[in-house]
Amino acid sequence: MPARRKYRFTAGVAALLLGGSATAWAAPNMYWDHLQSTLSQADCVNKAESILVAEKAGRISKDVDSVRSWSEKTVGVVECIPSDGKLMVFVLAGSDDASAATNLFNALKNGMQK
Repeated sequence: MPARRKYRFTAGVAALLLGGSATAWAAPNMYWDHLQSTLSQADCVNKAESILVAEKAGRISKDVDSVRSWSEKTVGVVECIPSDGKLMVFVLAGSDDASAATNLFNALKNGMQK
């Protein structure tokens, strides 16, 4: 799946997961960013998974280029997509609780930059 299409799909899945909460319809908080990495795709996915585990982000699912987590409170996604000889890392976190979304987003973004 092309990177842009997969990213849109992931953002859509995150939005749908947040839609399961009645209060999420009132004021969802979603944060996303992207950065370049020198990690291999496998190392990027493993690093993202370890951050989500450390943050106790809920259930975790992963495949070759992404890791997703979800709980009653938050949704987190990290995509590790090769593009033009570089690895682009897309980080997304969302919740109906602004503090929870911000905390997860900051942990993912800062962790993936190290």
